[in-house]
Amino acid sequence: MRKVLLYGMGECGRNYVDSCIARGVTELKLVDSNEKLWGTEYRGLEICGPDRISWKEYEWIVIAGKRESIQEISDRLITGYQVPGEKIVPYYETVILSEDEIYNWGDMVFDEKIDTGVIVAAREIASKLRTDSLNDLERFFFRETHRPLTKWMHYFEAYDRFFSRYRGKDVIILEIGVFKGGSLQMWKDYFKTSDNKVRIYGIDIDPECKRLEEDGITIFIGSQEDRDFLRKVKEEVGGVDILIDDGGHTMRQQIVSFEELFDLVREDGIYLCEDLHTSYMEAYGGGYRGDTFLERSKDLIDFLHAQYSETDELTRNRYSDCIKFITYCDSMIFIEKRRRVTRSLDLRM
Repeated sequence: MRKVLLYGMGECGRNYVDSCIARGVTELKLVDSNEKLWGTEYRGLEICGPDRISWKEYEWIVIAGKRESIQEISDRLITGYQVPGEKIVPYYETVILSEDEIYNWGDMVFDEKIDTGVIVAAREIASKLRTDSLNDLERFFFRETHRPLTKWMHYFEAYDRFFSRYRGKDVIILEIGVFKGGSLQMWKDYFKTSDNKVRIYGIDIDPECKRLEEDGITIFIGSQEDRDFLRKVKEEVGGVDILIDDGGHTMRQQIVSFEELFDLVREDGIYLCEDLHTSYMEAYGGGYRGDTFLERSKDLIDFLHAQYSETDELTRNRYSDCIKFITYCDSMIFIEKRRRVTRSLDLRM
C-alpha cells in the first residue's frame, strides 16, 4: 500500500479526506501547520505538525488549500524539509480511485496497470499510458506544455470521433467557458495545419480571461445567460462550425445559450453541450425529470420526427428542418446540423 501525506486541514483538506474515505482510501497521513490542530483527529485520523514527519517515507505529498497558497506551501516544504519537488502534487492534480469502480478511460490503453484503492497523480497516469493508443487530443493533454486544462477522460474519444472531419479544413470554433485557456490551445493544436485557417473564439464571465488571447484566439467577456451579450457575439462572429458549451453548467446557462446560439452554427456544423450530468444536480438547478437542459434536449428527438406527426401538438419548427443527428453519450450531447430540408423520401428499387 502506497503511503500518501495530505498537507492542509482546512475546509479543502477535510473535503478531500471525506472523498478518500467515501472511496475506501484510508491510508492517509494528515499534516497541518496550525498548532491548534496538532494531536486532534479528523474522521479518525490524527493531525500532526510538519516537524513530526519523516517526509522520505511518502510517495506523494498532496497539498490541499487555496490555489494561490499551494505554490508557497510547496516551496516551504522543498526548502524547509528537503521534500523532493517531484513528490509534491496539488490536490486538484490527483484522483482518488476506488477499488469498487471500473473507470471510463475512453479508448486509452495503459502500459502498466493503474492501481485502485489509492490516490493517483495525473503525472503518474500520464507516465503509464501507451503512446500509440493516444489520439492527438489526448497526446496534447498528457504530453504537451499548455495552460491548465481539466477534462473527463472519456471526452477525448468523443471529441475525436465527431470533430476529426474538420481537421485540415478552414474552421471556426466557439467555446463557452475559457477557465485558464488550456482547451482553446488544445483546439488550436488539433485543427491547425500549415494549409488551413483556424479561428477560435472563447466566452467567459471572468475579465481575467481576456489576457489569455493569442494569435488566432479571441475571447469575449460576458455572461452566457445574458441574451443581449450573446446576440452581440453572434453578430460579431457571424457563424461557426463547432460550438462547445463548457461554461457554468447551470440549467439557465445551458438553455439560454442553446436558444440564442444554435442558429450561429453553420450547415454541417456541430453544437456540443457537455457536462450534462449537472441536469441531475440541485446545485445547478437540476433534478431528475425537472426543467433541465437535458429534458429539453429530448424534445429535439420529437422535432426531428415532426414531419410524421399526425397531431397539431407536434409540428415542424426550425429544429426539425436543420438537425441531422442527435447523439448522446455520458454527459455530452452532439447535435449535428445539415442543409435545410423539410421532407424525407421513402424509395424502393
